Amino acid sequence: MSAEFVGADPASHAALREAAVVVAGAVARAAALPGPRSPLELTELDPCPEEGAPLAEVLEDVAPVLAGGVRLADPFCVAHLHPPPLLAAAAAELAVGVTNQSQDAFDGSPAGTLVEDALVRWLARLHGLGPAGSGVMTMGGTGSNLLGLLLARDRAGTDVRRGGLPAERDWRIVASEASHDSIRRSAALLGLGTDAVTPVATDASGSMSVAALDAALAAPGRVIAIVGTAGTTDLGAIDPLAEIAERAAAHRAWFHVDAAVGSGLVLSDALRGRLRGIERADSVTADLHKLWWQPFSASALLVPDAARLRAVHHASVYLNRPEDEAEGQLNLVGRSLDTSRRFDALKVLIALRTVGRRRLGEIVERCVALTRHAAGAIEARPGLALVAQPQTVMMAFRVPGGDAANIRVQRSLFASGRAVLGRTRIHGEVALKLTLLNPPTTPEDVDALLEEIVSEAAAPAP
Repeated sequence: MSAEFVGADPASHAALREAAVVVAGAVARAAALPGPRSPLELTELDPCPEEGAPLAEVLEDVAPVLAGGVRLADPFCVAHLHPPPLLAAAAAELAVGVTNQSQDAFDGSPAGTLVEDALVRWLARLHGLGPAGSGVMTMGGTGSNLLGLLLARDRAGTDVRRGGLPAERDWRIVASEASHDSIRRSAALLGLGTDAVTPVATDASGSMSVAALDAALAAPGRVIAIVGTAGTTDLGAIDPLAEIAERAAAHRAWFHVDAAVGSGLVLSDALRGRLRGIERADSVTADLHKLWWQPFSASALLVPDAARLRAVHHASVYLNRPEDEAEGQLNLVGRSLDTSRRFDALKVLIALRTVGRRRLGEIVERCVALTRHAAGAIEARPGLALVAQPQTVMMAFRVPGGDAANIRVQRSLFASGRAVLGRTRIHGEVALKLTLLNPPTTPEDVDALLEEIVSEAAAPAP
């Protein structure tokens, strides 16, 4: 029987190397396989047979699962903010999984605790949050936004954590009408209710209108937080962060920036100016599994001072013991909404040190430039209508024929396996969406994809 766990013995080391080779081979072979004829085929696998089998045999059985997902490296896979991961980061997932550190307590991940702390402090400085900037890793942008707004809520009231929300309150969160749905979900989870989120109209580019923001701030109710979005979900639009920061300061409101999409712009000296004003934020969401090309999950909530995260701190007799913290021991559970948590900072660290900031900046610039090319190509094709000029790595457009035609084109290309397009609604009308996050994609690839879309739109409806 081969080793089942990795320890200090050479036999387990050999088994780990063999398993890594077997898995890498299976993934490579699956990339060349057609997907399953139907997702229902995948349900025929017995999840846990009575007796186990060799890993190579199991991987052969689950080959349809590996082959049945979207191919992120294909230039025609452009639906979501779901990038192909950097090879160094993907390979580092093996180290994350095998060592299985838990980022809650120092004695559950001593080196990991210090590495994550160093990583989030570096990220905070890179986003302009100052020398005392810090934060914590989260599962994703939704978790980061929830944590950021929790900090805003707890600052708004007296001892909200212990006593709950005051019965009489008129608290509001002001955010763009194009802000991520997690802003409203967070308001619900925090006991404020979705109606506490005041939507602010956007301009033609999809960015928050400053005039509409001023009108929203003049409405009755206490504004406890203003959310600026750096990269909206559909158009990739960036709100006027500097102007929002000024108004947040004037209203003594928490300024949260959802830069789940746009945080990667800080890697580029040429593009980071688009985030002017983010340095004045009270909290920033930065997703590393978007424009930083990390595997899921890898997000961070960044703050100008780690002391702001005390709003989630809770002393536990078995994790962040008060007597240990009194002596300066760092336990990250005191910053996080989670208890047990993966050492995702490790894969980020390995990938960043392998690729380097200069190259990452070049990749960001390449994808932004490719998106500009796509917008020009759309405008040059009769019948295609661009919704707005792109600001980051996504754009929306429409084919002729109204909602039905746009729905048909997206569904047909997906069902046939020719392309994976995004589909959304903007101002109530269906639109197609390109999200260009695959660095090897060329302008010629984009042109070929648009020709496929135009051809499908011209085909007679079934």
